[in-house]
Amino acid sequence: MGVVNQTMFARREEKLSDLVELTFEELGRSLRAAAEVDTKSSAEEWRTLIQVADELTTNKRADLLTKNRKWCLREVSVKGFRGARGEVSLRVDNDQGITALFGQNGSGKSSLAEAVRVALEGRTGGTHLGATGTIHELWSSEDQRSQGVEEATVSVVLWDRPTADRLTINANITESGVLRSGTLHRNNTSIELGTDSPEWQLWTDAVRASPPVLAYAELTDELQRKKDLQIWLTSCLAMDNASRIFDSRVQDLVRESSDAKAQIVSARDESIRKVSEADALAAQQGVEAICPVDWVDIESRDHLNQWLNDNGFVAIDRNNVQLDADIVKRLPVFAKEFIETNAGWTKMAKSALLTPPVAKSIVEMSYRVTNSSQGDNNGVCPTCGTPHTDWRNHLLQEAAKLKAVDEYGVELRKLVQRSADELIVPLQTCLSVLPADFDGAEKMKLHDLVQAAFVARQSVDDFDADLLNAIYNLSRWSQRSESGFLMTVAMEASGQERQWRCDRWDALARYLSVIEENIDLAVKHDALKRARAKWNSHLARIRQERSSDLHALMGPAVALLLEDAGIYVEAVNITKSHSRLELKNMKGESVELAHLSAGQRNALILGPVIATADSGIFAFSILDDPVHAFDDFRVDKLSATLADLSKRQSLIVATHDARFIEYLRVHAGKSFQVNEANRDDDGQISLIATSDPPTELIKFGRELTKDLKKRNAPEGREQVTSLLRMALDEAFESVALRHFARCAASKAENDRRIFEDAYFTQERKKKLSKFLEDSPDQHRLLSDAWQKVSTASKRWSSAVHDPSQVPDFEQLEGDIEIAESAIELLRRIYW
Repeated sequence: MGVVNQTMFARREEKLSDLVELTFEELGRSLRAAAEVDTKSSAEEWRTLIQVADELTTNKRADLLTKNRKWCLREVSVKGFRGARGEVSLRVDNDQGITALFGQNGSGKSSLAEAVRVALEGRTGGTHLGATGTIHELWSSEDQRSQGVEEATVSVVLWDRPTADRLTINANITESGVLRSGTLHRNNTSIELGTDSPEWQLWTDAVRASPPVLAYAELTDELQRKKDLQIWLTSCLAMDNASRIFDSRVQDLVRESSDAKAQIVSARDESIRKVSEADALAAQQGVEAICPVDWVDIESRDHLNQWLNDNGFVAIDRNNVQLDADIVKRLPVFAKEFIETNAGWTKMAKSALLTPPVAKSIVEMSYRVTNSSQGDNNGVCPTCGTPHTDWRNHLLQEAAKLKAVDEYGVELRKLVQRSADELIVPLQTCLSVLPADFDGAEKMKLHDLVQAAFVARQSVDDFDADLLNAIYNLSRWSQRSESGFLMTVAMEASGQERQWRCDRWDALARYLSVIEENIDLAVKHDALKRARAKWNSHLARIRQERSSDLHALMGPAVALLLEDAGIYVEAVNITKSHSRLELKNMKGESVELAHLSAGQRNALILGPVIATADSGIFAFSILDDPVHAFDDFRVDKLSATLADLSKRQSLIVATHDARFIEYLRVHAGKSFQVNEANRDDDGQISLIATSDPPTELIKFGRELTKDLKKRNAPEGREQVTSLLRMALDEAFESVALRHFARCAASKAENDRRIFEDAYFTQERKKKLSKFLEDSPDQHRLLSDAWQKVSTASKRWSSAVHDPSQVPDFEQLEGDIEIAESAIELLRRIYW
């Protein structure tokens, strides 16, 4: 068994810091590590899981009270809680070591422990198994107030070791439940945390994941079924909070993707029906361009756009604009006529560089000359007054030319005035009815030309150069082959075919909206289902690894507590659906849980508690009655284990077992203090700090001696000698306990029996001397102590039966100093 223990303790040292609370950061790292060793075909699934972990890590969470925290307990004050009517307070100043609450049943020890639990969890009536636990109908109550009080109050002060922040939690317990608030003191500022503060949710999750308060007797009572063991051991893995939230998020994604896919399918079915109805109506109206739709599963937005294009779906503004059926023919004719008229007018106007009024006057003059008896005017031109023998013929030619310009101008003016109705407005109409996917460049070019024409139309002069230029540019565009195609498309879009295409597009409206909203999740549905399977496998591996860590941590404690029976934990197997603790004895035979005694069963249950004490956000643990049904051997071993644990955190233990107190003194040494709890008839609980029994007995003896001497009372001195003898016996008892702790189980049991058979002080000293023969330094301390006190000890024993042997006051004071000196030497006996 020694070899087994050594191996387990070695593994414990290796794994000591491994079983800490699982965080989303650690979960993300483990997923990345798993992705690196998995096949490339699973890359998408791992990326999905890693993304979930990263989102949970970076989410703006209210983790002010929980992230990187290690809270120590500083003070707890209770009033009106359970049986405590008055106010009672406990202060813990040490961050390591053990503080014991010692007292008889009903003294209020458990009330203080439960008060801390209620304040931290923000609820009453909770069980160690969480929400699935069952509150005992007969022995538990959700109302934790003392009888006759309207309100119970609990105040807990915590101190965060890494940051020096201080947190005060106040809980008011009324008939309706617990109202909790808090104040966080950090960097000379105070942050108030009301009942509804979001920080409490993460805090409560963290508390339930690694509860610092253990009501041991209640836990053993709660663990009755395999399911109970499964729930509790899973919580001991310190992974439940993160894995539960992560698992919930993965399940939500799968459900959301399934819902998204279902919504798309439903919207598509609706669109199929509506498109079919639009096609049937269009066919009745004579539309011939109807083509069947190839309905497929859309895989992306790009795929959607391609599908819309392949099936002729385009976004068209629904309107009632109708283009004349012969616009394709008439518009180019008008454009040609304008171009030609404009060209003729421009050409003639260039050869007649006169203003229209002057030109008109010349034409009129020519008319009058031709139709009059006017002679040659003696060869002088009537216009310019110079000699010109052929001026009459020249006048006729210029008049004819100017008349032609005027005729072109008349026609051009008419065309300018018709241009709005026969060119500009029809082309603007074409633009308004063109499909959205029509050639963007050509459409934009026409838009610019039409816009320029509308601007130029603001002029009142039909021969305005900008206006003529704008109409000319539109006419030139209308002569191009592209214009014919555009107008043909516009014609199609402006009639019943356009309305049919609008109906078709409208039939897709909800389908397209649902796709836009859900496509990202819907296309991930299959990948998410595969990712969920990957997560389940990964979670199983994490659980298996942590089960192994839990085994490595709890194994030594269980082996130590069950060393006398030779029982140890061979394996811990915790899966999603069941948990198994495999026990074996020194013969390698399996040991059933049902075959364990009550003490052995409780020792086994304590193993995971000790193993996971360092996890979570607390640097303290409260254990209420952890030696339930323990014999001396197991009390000794548990005390040694807790003393070791107290080197890393603060422990508060509540017990009525005096043996436990003495064994804790043996193992914890100076890092141990005791507060004795008492409750009076009015329900007032008091806590009194006490020292070890030898110190208390000597202190009482010194006070009694002082009182007797002051009153000069000879009676009572024998009581002082009895106290001194009892103090020496208690010191010997402590030495014996320290000796038993260093022995193997069988030798400890034998030596304990030998020592208990020794009733007299001198006889006990002889037994101890025999025990210490293999330890020269310790044996020498025992001999030195006995040399100091042996003579006085004989006198104290004789005084019990012979009053003449009772020392006087002066000698009594000296005996007190002797006893104190000898006991101090005995205290130094350690291994």
